[in-house]
Amino acid sequence: MRRKFTAAGFALLAVMAIACGAGESDTAGPGAQEQAGADAPKGDTGKKNGEKKIVLEVTGPKTASVTYGLGTDQSQENDAKLPWKKELTSKETIIIPTIVAQSKGSGEIECRITIDGKLAKENKSSGEFAVVTCTADNL
Repeated sequence: MRRKFTAAGFALLAVMAIACGAGESDTAGPGAQEQAGADAPKGDTGKKNGEKKIVLEVTGPKTASVTYGLGTDQSQENDAKLPWKKELTSKETIIIPTIVAQSKGSGEIECRITIDGKLAKENKSSGEFAVVTCTADNL
């Protein structure tokens, strides 16, 4: 049994190492990749040279603490006004976008990740100070 867990752990480390080292190097974090096509001419989606457009969204009542990122590059926004949305781009071969959000009150909070316009992950949680997590791990 222990051998299976050890093998699974090494496999997970190998996948993370490949994900971190695949494609171009980006040390500026997810915030540096924001707003795909923001300065592009009208009608230009900003998608070039194999870029993937990743849209992260959180909806719910009022505000939330939102932690988000691609792979190991993570950022956080405290007291983010909902609905919250962040657009990122990546040229990486393997991307693992993630959102973790905690509501500042009660009600339902939802997260959603779309990649190139296709829904990759969606989740919701409810209650006082509810936490919701979305990780698109099937890329």
